[in-house]
Amino acid sequence: MKKLIFLLFLPFLGLSQKNIFLRLKPVFDTQSFQNQTVYTGNNGQEITLDYFKYYLADITIIHDGGQVLTLGETVYLIDDANYTVYLGAHPVTTVEQVNFLIGVPKRFNTQAGALAQDISSYNASNALSFQSPSMYWGWSSGYMHMITGGKADGNNDNVPESYFELHSLGNNNQQMVTNNNVIQANTSANQVELNFDCHIDRWLNEINLATLGILHDETGLNITAMQNVNTQVVFDQPANADISIVSESAIQFSSQQGAIQCTWTGKLSETEIVLFDSFGREMRKQSLGNTAGQFTWIGLTPGMYFVQYADEKGQAQSRQVLVF
Repeated sequence: MKKLIFLLFLPFLGLSQKNIFLRLKPVFDTQSFQNQTVYTGNNGQEITLDYFKYYLADITIIHDGGQVLTLGETVYLIDDANYTVYLGAHPVTTVEQVNFLIGVPKRFNTQAGALAQDISSYNASNALSFQSPSMYWGWSSGYMHMITGGKADGNNDNVPESYFELHSLGNNNQQMVTNNNVIQANTSANQVELNFDCHIDRWLNEINLATLGILHDETGLNITAMQNVNTQVVFDQPANADISIVSESAIQFSSQQGAIQCTWTGKLSETEIVLFDSFGREMRKQSLGNTAGQFTWIGLTPGMYFVQYADEKGQAQSRQVLVF
């Protein structure tokens, strides 16, 4: 008989432990951001981006009367499609403040870093491994904290045609972001979501992309872009940050030997299912339509996994799955 273990929030994690997710949804002005979509920038130029990526690290959560939860040993790569970070299960009830670093910390960044290692020694799934486009400028210069590239309107015909690249590096250009009075979404008794918007238009403010050209540097406009993270308040919380939209009831998960099966009934369009391992690394991804269906992820190593639902509004819930 095939053994099925239905998805449960496992009791051995303890009632006081909550799964914590940090979401940094990309937006442009008031719109959800997508690559290769035309937007009007703050200077009135029409622009389109082929990519926008940045590193996230040194996450700290202040909670429950000033207790400090430090999550500093993982570096994450964020882009327009991967902007949710699973922070693990922790004894947290009320989140008061969230701090994080934009960029690669100095201890990992260059050959002078205490924990630095050659990029070729990282596993391919590690954020600090090789990326495309490249986010590494060499052993002495380190990583590019943020990169973007695309086209901007340079002749006022409302059509982006001038190609640009803005790749910002520099071992002193990382930016620490502090978010006070945090709003949290208590999705369930065992899950907390910390939902933020990442305002890409603000990140690129005061930069004429049409005349930028290709700029890979740690000075000038590259510094401006990194400093914009705080001076332009790139990260803030939307008014509905306390709301999680996706319903659990329409999606069912069960685990099989080395596999996870997902079955769903009618569902929101553009819903996405993402699978994380116990270290918060993204393993698989699947989009769901608005009709019933089923799929199975196979070839999984036994252990604990986290399945997260995401929709076009950037809201999420997650469940735990034990694969045997």
